[in-house]
Amino acid sequence: MKWTKRFAVILAAVCCLCGCTKSTIISPEAPSDVELAGEDGIVWGQLWEDFQDKYDDSDAYPFVESVSASFFDDENTVKFFILTNEEVSNEEAAEFATNVVKGLNDLIADQNPDYAPSSDESYGGYLSKYNIYVMVSEDSKKAEKADWLLEDTIPAGEYRAVDPNALPSAE
Repeated sequence: MKWTKRFAVILAAVCCLCGCTKSTIISPEAPSDVELAGEDGIVWGQLWEDFQDKYDDSDAYPFVESVSASFFDDENTVKFFILTNEEVSNEEAAEFATNVVKGLNDLIADQNPDYAPSSDESYGGYLSKYNIYVMVSEDSKKAEKADWLLEDTIPAGEYRAVDPNALPSAE
């Protein structure tokens, strides 16, 4: 009789504990926090995070206010917008912009080795498919296109460094 009571109490405790736990602790229907690579083998969220970490680094590039890039598939163009927080020469701006363009392609090539990295003669395998537009301006002068340091467009498949003499086009 004592064993029966003990068994009943233990069984009741086990049933209570089972009823208090959630059966969907690991739910296959729950959305994943992990972003998967797209059809092109690139995890875009991670790419943009790495891009910002690398080029918005005020310790490495104290003259940079912000760097951003966007793909415009309807125009087959990648646009780079670089704002400085101090005056830099057009040559410095063009050299930095060239490195930023190559750097974006290299981050893509790091994720998907099917795309060639940049070299002295190429922006790399992924970006070679796109026209490349680059705008560099002091942050305080970005509203006035005539005051930009440079504005350059490089046709898809062509390689040349960003031109320090590429002045903003008239609107």
